[in-house]
Formats: sequence, structure tokens, C-alpha cells
Amino acid sequence: MKDWHVHVFTSTYTADVSGVCSAMYELGGMSVLHDPSGCNSTYTTHDEPRWYGSESLMFISGLDEMTAVMGDDSVIVNDVVNAAKGLKPRFITLCGASIPHIIAFDYKGVAKLIEDKCGIPVLPVPTDGLKMYTSGVGLALREWMRRFADLSIKPEEGVINLLGVTPIDFSRKEIVDEMKASFERRGFSVNAVCAMGESFEAMEKVCRAQANVVVSSAGLLPAKFLKAKAGIPFVVGTPVGSAACDKLCKKIRQSAKDKESRYLYDSDRYTTRVEKPDLLIINEEVNAFSMAEAARAALSEDAKIEVLFPDADEGLDEDLLVARIKEAKAVMCDPLFFPAFAGSSAKLIRMPHEGYSGRIYRDEIPVFTGDAFDIKKML
Repeated sequence: MKDWHVHVFTSTYTADVSGVCSAMYELGGMSVLHDPSGCNSTYTTHDEPRWYGSESLMFISGLDEMTAVMGDDSVIVNDVVNAAKGLKPRFITLCGASIPHIIAFDYKGVAKLIEDKCGIPVLPVPTDGLKMYTSGVGLALREWMRRFADLSIKPEEGVINLLGVTPIDFSRKEIVDEMKASFERRGFSVNAVCAMGESFEAMEKVCRAQANVVVSSAGLLPAKFLKAKAGIPFVVGTPVGSAACDKLCKKIRQSAKDKESRYLYDSDRYTTRVEKPDLLIINEEVNAFSMAEAARAALSEDAKIEVLFPDADEGLDEDLLVARIKEAKAVMCDPLFFPAFAGSSAKLIRMPHEGYSGRIYRDEIPVFTGDAFDIKKML
């Protein structure tokens, strides 16, 4: 049995249900969150920066007590079918929060009932509201690719996809634009950004890519799916600065040639606990390790750098968090972690993360991808 961590003074990261909605937001589908109401309002008011600037078909089922107790799935089936007939989405995504999980809601079975009734593809994504957004994004993208990706397409030289891209990790469009540009400047063609600022049609052709670049841990599930089904290798890492992008591109070319998957970084190097680390980085896993790699290049090969990231199932252990912050000379993290700095003399290097503090510090998020980003100026 897992040892679940209790959060006393730190926040929690965005949940898996919000990850599903975020991944599907721009693809022309209709997302249905099976829940009484609370999780949908959290998503729209805190987790989704596009909510007030663009339209997307996002619905809550309004699950009530009697429907839950009696297990009457006909309510959600009929509601979704009626909405779909009027709105005519390209597809429907069905996900849910903790109550459907507790009552053992059958996502696949209900998805099949809805699809049979309205003739629109329905993607079952069995979330439970208890895991991180990275899990939800990954499950949703994998299910979308299972259903819609054209696996018969042959890869083309120099073509890549970026997997695991949503505003939860990459916030604003200019961060993603610079990430794309950094690869294009090095001779690659970015086929699909999965899934932020991207079209349904481009994502259907994901198998055009010679390699997939997993720029956040949310992209690992779809990357492994495409490796298994289409033989496309993947490289894991975020292009934080020119040196990281150069290294990533070298690994992409190697992977395109030998079909082996690779990582930008050696994770063991940054998870080993060291005495008085020069820098502690707290962030999403792939971003954090990539930042650590960039910081090591900026400081020195011998710099003591440590990484902490929220586990998708358990979250950050507050006792460990406080202990490591007290040990560190400097900590790069979201400013909302400030309660954990009590009794510490560590320097706070502000790196807001939309998946942790929502839109509170959004204006402070730098364009941390691409050639122009210089981590040394922050350190």
C-alpha cells in the first residue's frame, strides 16, 4: 500500500482531469468531465489560461447523489448524446474525478453506449482526480492517437513531433513558438505540437516524424505508444537554452538513425542527495532535469545540483522538501513554495509554474525554451 503524503502548507499540482481537458482543448472535440461540479470549475478558473480567450466544448455531467448511489449511467449517456447531436463535435472525450472512481464507473462501457447512440467517436480516459495533470495529458493523448493517428504513414527525414505540450507546463504561446523555432533553426521540421496550438489534421499525421521529442513527462505515454505501434523513437528533454537544444538535436539525429530512445540528461546525477547543494530545482520532472542540465553547463561541471519533482501518484513529501531547501544555497521553484523556506537562508530563484500556482505569477514566467534563454542570468 502506498504511503500517501499529506499537504499541510504546500499546494497541490493540477489534477489529471484538468490534464485531459487541457490536452483536448483545441482539437475540435467535446470533453465531458463526470463529476458533481467542483473539478470543472477548478479547471476553468485556475488551470486553463485559454478559457477566457477561446472557445472549447467543455461540459460537466452534474453527477448527483442518487445517480451515483443507484449507478444510473443512462443519465450521462442521454445528456451527452443530446448535447452531441446539437453541437456535432469531431469526437467526445469522457473523463472523471474521484466520485466515479469510488463507484467504479465503467468508462469504456459508457463510452461505447454513447458512441453507438450518436455515431461520434468517444474516447474513454479513466482518470480519478487523484493523480497529477501529467497522467491525464498522457492518457488523453495516447487514447486520441490510438483512435485517430494514421499509423500507415511513413516517416520523413528531418521531421519531429513535440509531445506533452499544454499550457499547464508551457503557459504562453510564445514559449511554445520559441521551442519550435529552436528546432527549426537546426534543420528540423516540426510536424505536430501535441497538443497546443495544433490542428486535428496535423496530429493525425504524427507518424510522419522520424523521432518524437518528449518535452514534458506528460508526453511519455503517447511517445511509448508511438514507439510500440509505429517504431518511432523518442528523445526526452526540454530545449532550455542553446546548449540544451544542440544536445537534444544531436540525440534526435542519433535516434532517427538507430531507432533507439534517449534522454537529454542522466536523472541519477540529479536525484542523488548531496550536502549543501549549490542549486535545488523543483519543477515538473522533464523540465526540472533539463533545467539542471542547463544550470550545470552555465555554472561548472562540478556544480552540486539537485532536483525534486512531484510524483504523479504521491506528490512532494513536505518533510523532504523542507529539509532539502534548508540544505540548499539557492532554490529555483514556484514562488508559492515560499512557506517551505521557513528557517532557510536559501536564495529563492522565482520560476513560476502554471500547474502549481495557476495564473497568480503568470506574468513572471520567462520564455525558458529556445536559444535566447540564458539560465545563468537567473542564477
